[in-house]
Amino acid sequence: MDILTCFFPPDYFEIHLNHGDLLDAIWSWVGIKPEHRQKVAELLYMMSSLRPQSSERKLKWAVIRRQLLQELNLAEAVVNRLQIVNLRFCGTADLALPRLRGALPADKPMRKALDELSDLFIYLKVWKVENHVYIDSLMPPTEKYHRDLFFQIYLMKDNNPGSVSEGALLAIGGRYDYLLHHMSDHEYRTNPQCAVGTSLALETIVLHSPADFRPIGNEATTNVLVCSKGGGGLLVERMKLVAELWEENIKADFVPIPDPSLTEQYEYASEHDIRCLVILTDAGVSQTGFVKVTSHF
Repeated sequence: MDILTCFFPPDYFEIHLNHGDLLDAIWSWVGIKPEHRQKVAELLYMMSSLRPQSSERKLKWAVIRRQLLQELNLAEAVVNRLQIVNLRFCGTADLALPRLRGALPADKPMRKALDELSDLFIYLKVWKVENHVYIDSLMPPTEKYHRDLFFQIYLMKDNNPGSVSEGALLAIGGRYDYLLHHMSDHEYRTNPQCAVGTSLALETIVLHSPADFRPIGNEATTNVLVCSKGGGGLLVERMKLVAELWEENIKADFVPIPDPSLTEQYEYASEHDIRCLVILTDAGVSQTGFVKVTSHF
């Protein structure tokens, strides 16, 4: 997002989210047989760029519905269930997630998928990116190894004069832990790490960026690492403080894991040549109006 905001104002984007385990649960709930899923996914991808619940998407669904019935010979009951998913389980995150929790089986993969989507939405809200974030339960991944969270970012059609109905695809990405797991040795498999990749459509970004938009450059020379001590890692609090520092044009970073040790954070600061550390504690964030500053240099 920080790269995209170098070319567009923040409110120009739509973020579409899905999860591999959620999509698998949708296939099972709808009744799509494994041998048909790839073909169905290819048809559904035709509406991935369209905002859930939009009139354009509803028109596109009518076309896809005919193809599902006539070309793939899916049972009408199955197609009707897909339509229910499109109408009820695709939409803004705050509406779609509760509906999904209430409708789909609460097995371990499903709970994991919805919890991860919910956590991601919380983190986006911390960074004030909650507007135009949609859960698209029918959006297939662009890469087969995106088995967990994956996303697509579109330029909203209102800000995309080159297309009447569809937004331009600016970025795609997702978790590819699955790929690393199958390519790695035994040591990695016993201590797996998360991995996320992103692809940017640079030509599209440059083509559609407003000619009069000039982002505010960050001329700050001081780097700050926001750290935590205790309190379960204080991830949300660290993210909030980083966002506030960014707003004041101060370069800031944090170790992107839920509960890093102080040693891990000191090592991160050393590796990235960051000499200014802000350490949050559980007791510190529960108080207001005071901050303790200590020099270690």
